Amino acid sequence: MSEIQVNGYVRVPKGTMVYPTGDGLERPSTRDQVVKVAKILDVDVKSDNFYLLLPDEMRLRYFEASGGKRPIDQDILTFTDRLTKGDYRAVMWSSKWALIANVQAAEAPARAKTAKKVEKPVTKQQQVVVGSVWRFTQDAELRYKVRNPAYAAMRDDIENGLRQLPSHARTQIVDAKLSELGMTDHLDEAWGHVTAGETFTVRSKLTSGFAGEQDVPMLFRGEKFTLPYASLEPFIELVTGP
Repeated sequence: MSEIQVNGYVRVPKGTMVYPTGDGLERPSTRDQVVKVAKILDVDVKSDNFYLLLPDEMRLRYFEASGGKRPIDQDILTFTDRLTKGDYRAVMWSSKWALIANVQAAEAPARAKTAKKVEKPVTKQQQVVVGSVWRFTQDAELRYKVRNPAYAAMRDDIENGLRQLPSHARTQIVDAKLSELGMTDHLDEAWGHVTAGETFTVRSKLTSGFAGEQDVPMLFRGEKFTLPYASLEPFIELVTGP
């Protein structure tokens, strides 16, 4: 069977645990299905998706370790290593994702094979590939967003007091309370100054779900830049591609 890759297809067996990319609860797949891979995510301790794999009793300890920059407890790593079967990646399709260890590479469905291919224009974000060289078009003060560890802890505390309510009502009340308290799931941080004409080369790419995947769809690393794509996009132009 071919390797699992973006734009390829995977079979998601019935019973596979499937996670939503937005608000909502993970649940087992109710049917065997073949889906097209839109993205391959990291779910190791450096990713925003990691905590979704953890049982409730482990989540607070995980965020305390992440926020305090102390080592993650070994039982948390042991649990997730067993859950992921040692492959800390996931495949995303539509608005859902599942651990790559729990799916199988598959042939495209017949309807997909016969569908007419429509060529889409290449976006700037798609051009940000390993080996490409980019130039800053103007002087800028760059900023980025990071996960707010206190947000998850506060959300859990509020939800624990509302468990008797239906899920939808509970979510609305929790969101309203967090908004009233001024709590956000991310913190806005200053990165530093760049000068027009400065260049960098993309060395590797990372994925992220920070800020609901609205502000930080992708991270990448350059010679001295490790920043969200959304923080750079207004100020960069492509010099050379690979």
